[in-house]
Amino acid sequence: MLKPSAILRLVTALAPLFVTASLAGAPDTGTQELANRANLAMAEEDWETADQLLEEALERTDDAPELWIGRGFTRKQLERIEDARESFEKALELYLERAGEDPDNPGLVMNVGYTLVLLNRRDDAVAYLEDAAERNPEEPMFQRFEQIIDGLEENFGEYILPEKDDDGAGEP
Repeated sequence: MLKPSAILRLVTALAPLFVTASLAGAPDTGTQELANRANLAMAEEDWETADQLLEEALERTDDAPELWIGRGFTRKQLERIEDARESFEKALELYLERAGEDPDNPGLVMNVGYTLVLLNRRDDAVAYLEDAAERNPEEPMFQRFEQIIDGLEENFGEYILPEKDDDGAGEP
């Protein structure tokens, strides 16, 4: 289990990714409130409550990748690895869709990279972000993406899913 300081770092570092990025323009205030309450539950390591709140939010707004990321976090902590994988994959699908519409948006591009890392697809993340760095050599975030990925892996490795077995299931 994570220490409270690690949870606080996680919520602080990923809160913009998790709640505000896509929720700002899309859903109603009720969904935003559910997401905020889920963040608080995560900070208190109340994974069941956070998961329930995210489920309610997703029933209202299922196209917010940040909610799917949060659900992946809670499912990982609840040791529901395949559910976590499905959540991260749904978030990736949504981020890729948005990045396709705005391919040079640093936030969207980095969110694709982060989500690939959470899915234990570091090589794919590096390739995706290298391509973005080549298209946008002046973007500082893209120029230091490997450092950013290293920091994500170091600080939040407990959320990175295990690799899949040959049969498609995650390793224990």
